[in-house]
Amino acid sequence: MGRIGWYIGALALAAFVSCGDGEDILPRQQERIVSFLTGSHVPRLLSEQDAAQSLDNDPPYYSTFGGTTYRYIADVYDPERLTRPEVTAGSSVEVTFSLYDFSSYSAPRQSECIFSNDTTVINRLVEGGLNPRYWVECDIHGVPIRDEFGQFVPLSRTLRIGAGELLGGLQEALVGCREQDEVELYMTYNQAYGEKLIVGLMTKQCPVAFLCRIDKVTK
Repeated sequence: MGRIGWYIGALALAAFVSCGDGEDILPRQQERIVSFLTGSHVPRLLSEQDAAQSLDNDPPYYSTFGGTTYRYIADVYDPERLTRPEVTAGSSVEVTFSLYDFSSYSAPRQSECIFSNDTTVINRLVEGGLNPRYWVECDIHGVPIRDEFGQFVPLSRTLRIGAGELLGGLQEALVGCREQDEVELYMTYNQAYGEKLIVGLMTKQCPVAFLCRIDKVTK
């Protein structure tokens, strides 16, 4: 498993943290995520069911997985999309992504980024004071490596679908995506990392946003 896969998987394997009022938290998170998607999200989205009945041409929509993971694919109506490789169980998927604490229920901001392998995002965070040592490739002395253009070299970004290495909501919602898709996933805490978290990385029981580009799909 690549370092990126380990990092994401670690969110589901870290020390146990009790959830207390989790039964109240879950429906509140579901409601607020849907409110964001249908309200302030750009573009404003319909549910997949409402989009199917809409009289508008190609209305943007979100899909729901188990009522706890919400997916928006920006280019879902691209006529060339169906010719691209599709993510299925067993696929290896190379992604450029950023993971955010979504407690604000608004468009993810730089200050809410938990982890990323997107060079643009990393550079902006470094300008704000981030030590990129654990975000990029480093030499044997732990010094971040830069390429010939002076850019940091992001960590390996291959995810294996169906191998049990990923966040539950992420694994389910990536199936059906295609190469070159720009994907937004919003997950309630139980689908993001269950009743576990890595102390210091995120707010306890927070929902998360996983924004990614599907770079390559290999069967």
